[in-house]
Amino acid sequence: MAEPEPPAPAVTPALQDEELAATFTNDSAMMIAFERALETKRGADALFQDPFAEAMAGPKGAMLSELFGGGSAHFGLPDWPDFHRTWTAVRTRFIDDQIQKYADGSGLQQLVNLGAGMDTRAYRLEAYKAFPNGCFDVDMASVNREKQIIFENVLQNPAPKCKLVTIDLDFLGERSLQQELAEADFAAEKPSLFVAEGLIMYLGPEGKFKLISDVSAVAAPGSVWVLQFLDPSEGPAAETPQAKHGLTEDEARKALTENGWRDLNFWKFGEEGLNFDRFPLDKFKPCAGFSFAVAVKA
Repeated sequence: MAEPEPPAPAVTPALQDEELAATFTNDSAMMIAFERALETKRGADALFQDPFAEAMAGPKGAMLSELFGGGSAHFGLPDWPDFHRTWTAVRTRFIDDQIQKYADGSGLQQLVNLGAGMDTRAYRLEAYKAFPNGCFDVDMASVNREKQIIFENVLQNPAPKCKLVTIDLDFLGERSLQQELAEADFAAEKPSLFVAEGLIMYLGPEGKFKLISDVSAVAAPGSVWVLQFLDPSEGPAAETPQAKHGLTEDEARKALTENGWRDLNFWKFGEEGLNFDRFPLDKFKPCAGFSFAVAVKA
């Protein structure tokens, strides 16, 4: 899968075109890459540097970013056309910081990037060197193939910071995450860092709980999960069909706890820790539609 937010059709009339909506889930990875490239170009006050993002964006990234910006009112953020570009910068930095935090002496042996899309952290973050069993980037075959073409033909095959294994997986298909990881030298008995950015909200009412179950089945005790999710309990999104794709904080807490996760912490876009002085708190309340949970496997 790719990157975040609810499926496209409800966002803005321009995104209701059937052909565009059908490919949005995968193409949104390019949108996120484009928005990361914009942040990188801010220079000194950028929240991160991603030198590979511009190449990953392709021709669709800018177009999708513009369309998404037109849907700010749908998320309870009216008249803020740059809301999603800001969110991408904030969420990217949040995950970068979480990876750094858990790379520093935590004992985690490997990182699993679920729905990796066009993410390039394995190539740009020195923290990846701390994972002795490397990183596993998991996404659909079509996304992985396109990303590999860009790395080979445009970026001339830069070296990742650690061993990197790319896994093709349809998260709603017959093959399980457990099966694919088992065939890829994943050390199931060792604690891991799992990252799911812009994925769970694309998996549907049943698929979102399947993902939690599937990750829980492969997570050894002491593993950490950084999970981005869409909480539809607040704002206009609560009244749309997209609400069924989301998880309220209570639902996320219940599902994670029932699957053996503890030490749960939650953030909404705009709250301390998921803000970085980019969210206009003088205009809006923190937005639950863009939320994170971090949990530890018991």
